[in-house]
Amino acid sequence: MKILLIGPASTENTLLAEAAKKRKHEFTQISIQKITYLLKNNEFEIYNGKNSLANFDVCLIRGVNPYFARAKTLAKALYRKGVKVVDRELYQKVYIFDKLFMYSALSYHGLPCLDTYYYPTVLAFKRFGKDLNYPVLLKDINGMHGRNIFYKKTQIELEEFFGWRKINNYFIQKFIPTDYYYRVLVVGNKVLGAMKRNTLMSIRKKRIPLEKRSHKTELTPELKKLALKAAKATNTDIAGVDIIYDNDKPYILEVNRSPQFKRFTQVMGIDVAAEIITYLEQV
Repeated sequence: MKILLIGPASTENTLLAEAAKKRKHEFTQISIQKITYLLKNNEFEIYNGKNSLANFDVCLIRGVNPYFARAKTLAKALYRKGVKVVDRELYQKVYIFDKLFMYSALSYHGLPCLDTYYYPTVLAFKRFGKDLNYPVLLKDINGMHGRNIFYKKTQIELEEFFGWRKINNYFIQKFIPTDYYYRVLVVGNKVLGAMKRNTLMSIRKKRIPLEKRSHKTELTPELKKLALKAAKATNTDIAGVDIIYDNDKPYILEVNRSPQFKRFTQVMGIDVAAEIITYLEQV
């Protein structure tokens, strides 16, 4: 089988290449920035150098931020030429451009989400933000890998933050005072397992080293059910679903469509790259 991976150089993508070659597949990795698009005689063509990308059997698209629109164009064009594309969300009608869009899809399907607030202007924040319960978390609306998350204890701290940051780049979310959340990895309709991870606040408070921030844990029926539903609600074929508990009530934090899995493989003893290649063989 000829497998095309669109994405940057990374540990996870190297593991995928190795797993594919072990199973005797032809594997090609290309950066989305190096793809040529041609519209000739009303035919839309996609090339890497002189080679047409329509000759591949399956295409896996990973880590294309901030080139979402280009990734969607590529996925749709390949799909129309008969190439199987993972994830489906890239060529279907719904695509999760940012976390707000994701939350709207999750809540529409009845999945539990934390109270979340997005204000396009400071004026809107002053008009509608008076009833916020503190402390809160501020998160970059397009953030990745836990970056650009800020903890604010009071409205004064929040107003000061928006005094030097663009308010429409962030959303405000209820803060859950817990040391852990769960990362559940889903490949197709299969849940590979659950890993318990330290929250950002517990890491900062206790200065926990990187190698001790992830822990093997039980995949409960509730975690499995929520993760499968969240992946389905967002049309995500390969998903890292983050779930947090407020006492006994679970909430979906995020559905990651290009989850890192090096640490998951180490902690859980599961060959995630091989599981993904097996899934690509079956789509």
